[in-house]
Amino acid sequence: MALGTYIVIFRVYLQPWFKAQPFGKAVLPLLLLHAFRYLGLTLMVPGQIDESIAFGALQIMAWGDFASGVSALLAAVAVHHRWSSATALVALFSLIGIGDLIVVGHTAINAGVFFADIGTMWFLLVLYAPAMLLAQIYIAYRLVNHLRGQ
Repeated sequence: MALGTYIVIFRVYLQPWFKAQPFGKAVLPLLLLHAFRYLGLTLMVPGQIDESIAFGALQIMAWGDFASGVSALLAAVAVHHRWSSATALVALFSLIGIGDLIVVGHTAINAGVFFADIGTMWFLLVLYAPAMLLAQIYIAYRLVNHLRGQ
């Protein structure tokens, strides 16, 4: 339901603005949203999530989110300061972020995360993750168009 709500919000209110912006100005706020992915590290805090979930699976999910967040922040700084490496850093973030989504999705399903007691992480899974998924897709879309010169 959250994903559907975010899609409607994006299509009706946000997409017209993003579409009118140049690449850097469009991706910067989305990169900054991804910078909060360091919150995935809380998966490794004892008692935060059901202890029946393998700690190795939690580490995979936590460190993937952290790598995505750090690369998003680095890309955001590069875009903001108009570094010559900005496009490359956005591409690096996209590779790390999409890779993380694929690995985390597979790991979470196999570890039974969606059927476990995940405490307050439920809030992140239901509200933050769908927004990050849409932002990740839109950043990749804009990156491809930017690289094509569109």
